[in-house]
Amino acid sequence: MSVRKRTAVAAVATVLSAGLASAALVVLPAHADTVVSGYQSVTSTGTLGGGAAPGGPVTRSQAIQRAQDWVNNLVPYSPHGLQSPYGWWADSATGGRYREDCSGLVSMAWQLTSSLTTDSLPSVSTRLASLDDLKPGDAINSATHVVLFAGWTDGSHTNANVFTESGTDYPTRYTTYSRSYLKSLGYYGLRYNKIVDSSEPQGYPDPATLPTGTLVKSPGNPTVKLIINGAGLAVAGSDVGPDGYDLSRVVTVDDAKFWALPSSLQSGSVVHDQAGGNSRYVIVGGAALPITGAEWTADGYNTVADMGVPTSWLNNALKATLPAGMVVMDQAGTDASRYVMIGGAALHISASEWTADGYNTQPLMGVPGTWLAQAATKTPPTGTVLMDQSGTDANRYVMVAGAAVHISADEWTADGYNGQSLMGVPGGWLAGAVDSTVADGTLIKGQAGADPSVYVMVNNSALPLTNAEFTTSYANQPVVGVPETWEAGAVGRPLKNGTVIKNVSGADPSVYVMAGGMAVPLGYADFTGFGYDKQPLRPVPGTWEASAAAKAAPSDGTLLQSSDSTTVWQVVNGGSKKAATAGSYNATDVVKVPTALTTKLPTVTQ
Repeated sequence: MSVRKRTAVAAVATVLSAGLASAALVVLPAHADTVVSGYQSVTSTGTLGGGAAPGGPVTRSQAIQRAQDWVNNLVPYSPHGLQSPYGWWADSATGGRYREDCSGLVSMAWQLTSSLTTDSLPSVSTRLASLDDLKPGDAINSATHVVLFAGWTDGSHTNANVFTESGTDYPTRYTTYSRSYLKSLGYYGLRYNKIVDSSEPQGYPDPATLPTGTLVKSPGNPTVKLIINGAGLAVAGSDVGPDGYDLSRVVTVDDAKFWALPSSLQSGSVVHDQAGGNSRYVIVGGAALPITGAEWTADGYNTVADMGVPTSWLNNALKATLPAGMVVMDQAGTDASRYVMIGGAALHISASEWTADGYNTQPLMGVPGTWLAQAATKTPPTGTVLMDQSGTDANRYVMVAGAAVHISADEWTADGYNGQSLMGVPGGWLAGAVDSTVADGTLIKGQAGADPSVYVMVNNSALPLTNAEFTTSYANQPVVGVPETWEAGAVGRPLKNGTVIKNVSGADPSVYVMAGGMAVPLGYADFTGFGYDKQPLRPVPGTWEASAAAKAAPSDGTLLQSSDSTTVWQVVNGGSKKAATAGSYNATDVVKVPTALTTKLPTVTQ
């Protein structure tokens, strides 16, 4: 992200890189090699710069290796997001200091004399006519964000591998952008005016022309790749023995073309582990999707050439998620629906949305039905920022443990959500996610930090935690930053009547049922007789539970019924009860409670 504010509305957005867990929207702490200030100068290009002064030529392999250094070091995003003072990074490999944001990353990779912005990077580079002209080390720029291009995942140029700094919730990472996403936001290629294809002697062969099964390497880098149908799959040291690779037969190839090799096989390729095993997989968007025995023949995968691939490469492909915005269907057609992939989740597209939202204009990929059924049960990761693809719902939302939480207009900028990738999703699916509740046990706090308290979500209510409870009963759990307006509503929302609870620490072994804000103790007979044993038993903080159990009576208006009578009682006058008139209430609103509670409440007639 540049220091310029992001305002773009994305139809689809970047997929999280494989191996990175979804993170809460909480600013990452500044790294030890970060300096926070208004400005820092560039004094060195580091060891990867070979002692060259900033602003000079850089090879494509240098640019890639420099970006990889930031990934290896988990260089954080500028700690204050788009606001000064910024974070500035320096290390022995890349020199610096360079600003810790998207354009700072590209400036570092290109060894520039200062950290430019998405507006000023074009002043030192040339715009490419097409994304198809991109080479590793080029940039992909837009008005609001820029990434460093590392190569295409396939020969069709449908998905790009990139290095990115895209917000405070993740450090620098290597990930995949779909071409449809790039086009939807008006991204274009930039080539640094002083980048060179290679500093190595000429005359090395083009690896893409070598036969499948050839092992290749660049002149100045120890990385080895296996050529399969024009793609280069990375071979790890651990693959050599089990996979039977002979390193004495490695061919040295042209440096620039080595780095330009697609890093994955074309979608639809069928693979297996070169080291052995009966499992088969289909490659889709750089990810390996498992094929069941029934699908192997029924879906026609047995008619496709089955290729052995490096074990480590396959393991990484199994962890990968399909690029955000990719549209998929069941290969067998058993499920006739269409889905769009967002953060590893397959979101259903209705028939009307298929054309109205433009999904019918995107490539449609067939995937194994078993895999698709599992992906359709998932939700986008916590921290994913969403909008209705059609724009019918103009609001913005952030995913929190399975639910889409509303972001107010003020929070959109004040809490830094405008600095996150904004993903368009089908409106029908979004409406369901808005109606969903945040998963029980999720720890939350206000994203802006105005309220420093930490709460735990229980049945759609936020219950406060003491410091002791946070460090003991809820230790080692992540805390998710949420919009304060939504948080205030969750904190003020009483725990739903009929919720069955227990102390999370186990210090109090009793079981309670909630009735009008009061935790009513249940004996075993009532627990089973009222059917509460068939409901979820929800852990709650002990301090909160003790306070709720100490209440003298449920709140006015609460409807109660005990086993000694068919009468439904309504709590009135701060702790009395009167018989509710038949037909004046909904039976589902009545809480079954022990006789001891209804007996102790005095009866009134009016």
